[in-house]
Amino acid sequence: MLTRPRLLTMAILLSMSLLLLAAIYYVRNPVGPGLPAEISAPEYRRAREAFELKYRKVADQIDVLSWIAERKLASNDPADAIPCFAAIPTSHPKYGHMARYQQGQILLKLHRAVEAEQQFRELIAAEEATPVLEPRRLINARGNLRHILEVELRFEERQRLLTGVVERREEDAFEAVVYCFPTVLRWNGPESILWLEQFHAAGPHSPWLEIALGRYRTGQGRLDEARPILERIYQEQPTNLWAAAALIACLQECGDLDRAAELLEKLPPQSEDDPWQLLTLRGSFALQNGNADVALAAYEQMLQQVRTCTEAWQGLAQAAQLKNDIERRTKALGMVAALGRIQNHLGKPLQNAADPNSFLDVADLCGEYNLLREGALMVRAAIQRAPQNERVLVTRKAFRERLAKEGLPALLGP
Repeated sequence: MLTRPRLLTMAILLSMSLLLLAAIYYVRNPVGPGLPAEISAPEYRRAREAFELKYRKVADQIDVLSWIAERKLASNDPADAIPCFAAIPTSHPKYGHMARYQQGQILLKLHRAVEAEQQFRELIAAEEATPVLEPRRLINARGNLRHILEVELRFEERQRLLTGVVERREEDAFEAVVYCFPTVLRWNGPESILWLEQFHAAGPHSPWLEIALGRYRTGQGRLDEARPILERIYQEQPTNLWAAAALIACLQECGDLDRAAELLEKLPPQSEDDPWQLLTLRGSFALQNGNADVALAAYEQMLQQVRTCTEAWQGLAQAAQLKNDIERRTKALGMVAALGRIQNHLGKPLQNAADPNSFLDVADLCGEYNLLREGALMVRAAIQRAPQNERVLVTRKAFRERLAKEGLPALLGP
């Protein structure tokens, strides 16, 4: 006969056994916090069993989520994979960085640019701190981020990103040309507009998307659409210099010069943070008012950041004429002519990137007008395509000597 103490002991042991079984079941069949709502318990259990059968080890929740995400990706359901990748923390040593990469790739394919940018930025920061992925993945992520920035007309950010790309010698043909001549290439082509419209339609929205849409519509001459968009963004973010510049440019196109001048006067004084569009607007309005010093300051700051900006050289020439500075005006007009000649050749490396001569033709023009860094990068692109080509070798030697003589970075090696 069981005594009361023994019954109590057995009851305690039974309770503990039940608790242990429940704990084991919960660990192996989690349906609580951390599991995406889109994943059902049966789906999770099937995935866990498949993972364990293949890898012969006990799966934790992150293992299973990664497995489910990969299966959904393989079955052409990319959007369904997003919640699984999103539930994997970037800090996870095995899956984290790849989850950010794949989530960003899917989001970009779905044209959800705002979310894709967030993923790529998080991945880039994580990889730069602790490299885990193959280098090509990081290069690709930077390329995707560059694409988002240029579609959204965030040229200043794109230039900063490309500076790092060029310093690491990771640039492709397009990136080399864009880095050297960021304001020369057409920004409002039909392909860029289509991308932006797809970003805008997919959502979510951001001020950058709205500003870019307004700028594209302005460039298309659809001013009745552009103005309300840019007015609204400016009202919502009156300190946003990019929104202000886009609206002023739109008002200028609308012929509402008084309102444009009024908005420009309300802005803070010129600073290092001014966007490129605003600098050129400051310069053009100053020229209209006969204020050569203000125009010179704006255009010179622009040229410090982008010395291949034709518009800035043209404005500088006009400002120099107002000040009767013949030497400066002559130099500026010479650069306008030079950039015009270079622009006529830029289509070749973009359309025929395999031909080293396409890049060398541009390099020769750059050398003629002392644009040595730009020319050297064109030579570097040619070297990547035909390292033993005789013209490539001769041009490389000439640029290396000129870079060394001017004390510039050895972009083509010592």
